[in-house]
Formats: sequence, structure tokens, C-alpha cells
Amino acid sequence: MDTDERILEAFIHKHGRAATQILEKLEPEEVASLLREIPVELAAKILEPMYAYKASRILESLDHPCAIKILEEVDLKTAELILRQMEGSVRNSLLKDLTPKVSGPLRLKLKNPENTVGALMDPILFTLRKSVKVSKALTFLKEHQRLVSPYVFVVNQDKSLHGVVNLQDLLLADKDAPLTSLANTNVPKLYDDVHFETVINYDSWLYYYALPVTDRFGVLVGSLRLEAVRRGSVESEEVLGKQAIKAGAALGELYRIGLTGFLRSPGE
Repeated sequence: MDTDERILEAFIHKHGRAATQILEKLEPEEVASLLREIPVELAAKILEPMYAYKASRILESLDHPCAIKILEEVDLKTAELILRQMEGSVRNSLLKDLTPKVSGPLRLKLKNPENTVGALMDPILFTLRKSVKVSKALTFLKEHQRLVSPYVFVVNQDKSLHGVVNLQDLLLADKDAPLTSLANTNVPKLYDDVHFETVINYDSWLYYYALPVTDRFGVLVGSLRLEAVRRGSVESEEVLGKQAIKAGAALGELYRIGLTGFLRSPGE
């Protein structure tokens, strides 16, 4: 091991979170190249505090055996959140080759019972830590390019939900403003294990296009869209009211159109 590698490993050991934040700015392929060259326990130390969507893109850039080793090294919640962000075929391929003591619990966590909120939710989220400022949030937003909701979900360091930021507010905010100044911390949240019909008559659907979904420990695992609720039950048409559904769907479509233009625009 040369001197540069020793310095790098020492830095990761002593300043793991800082190393993660630095590497989050790089392209997934660049980070993957680094992870191939360092011990697997250090790779895990880098990925555990990382945004799940970024960590999943990095693992997808790795060769299959290397990705398996890292998934078996990170904690179970990190592995679950990373796998939730992957396409089904990629996720299943990785689960198939993980050791039974790791794949067994993960399959249970990832397999939400039919007709629950977790089964209908979209696990692909755009999340940011509450310490991030608007300028960095916009940079990450362009990088992600897989948004399914008109909201940014803000999380604490332990990956629990802090609040929700409206994308329109984010785009118009002062670049130096912290996300905490924009986040709505009173947004209703749903538990992933409840039957989805119990949430159909929530008044919140009159005001939100999507609601955050957490597990029973408060960890953010996905979001449930109004459209998914509408498709999930005929009764939702009667409870929510056609005008509310149309308004919510139209709001989501307007955000989608505007956001698509932002993501495709050059520069920040």
C-alpha cells in the first residue's frame, strides 16, 4: 500500500461522514473506482451515511461480486434503502447472491404485504439531509433525474423524516438558505405496514400530491402518491371526490413538466 492510500484510509476511518459528503459530489463511476481499491469495511463506512439513491447508483457501477461484498458489510437498514432504489431485476439479482443470513431479513423487509401502503408506495425518493443548503440541493436535484414527486424529502442523520420541501419553493429560494428554513415539518406521514384503504379518507390528499412513508422506527422508506391511492381502490373516487383527484393530478403534472425543463437545462 502506497502513502496516498494510507492517507486516504486514515481519513475515511477518522472522518467517515466528511469523506462521504466529498464523494457524493463525484460521478457514481468515479466513486465505484475508489471502492474497488479500498477494503470493504471502508467502502461500507462511506456508503452507510450516503444518500440511498446515490449509493445505489454507485453499487450498480460496480462488478457484481464487489457489490455483494459491500451489501453484506453495511448495516441492514442501509442495504434495504439502497436496494429499494434499484430496478427490480438488479435488486433480485443481488438478493439471489447474498448470503442467506443477509438476504433473508432483506427479503422480508422489501416484501410489503399486498394492499398495504408499502406495496403501493414508490421507493425511489429524492432525499437530502437537513444540513444541506439550497444551492447544493439544486445540484443534487439535477444529478438525480429520477424524481417521481413534486417534493424533496428532508431527513435527519439517522435517515428519519425531518420534513418536506415543495420543489417550487426550492427552485425560487435563496441559494444560501438552509433546507430547514423551507421544510414543512408538520406534513402527515404514513406507515408502510398499514392497509392502504385506511388512508384513503385522509384530508391531507386535498393538499398534498404525495405523502412520505416511513417504517415504525421513523425511517423514510418511500412516498405514496394520490394517483396510486386512486388506482388502488374504486372507493377512493367517492371518498376523495373527483374534483380533488383532478386537482391533485393536475398539480403533479404541472410540477412534472416544469421540473423536466429544469433537469434538462444546462448549468445550475
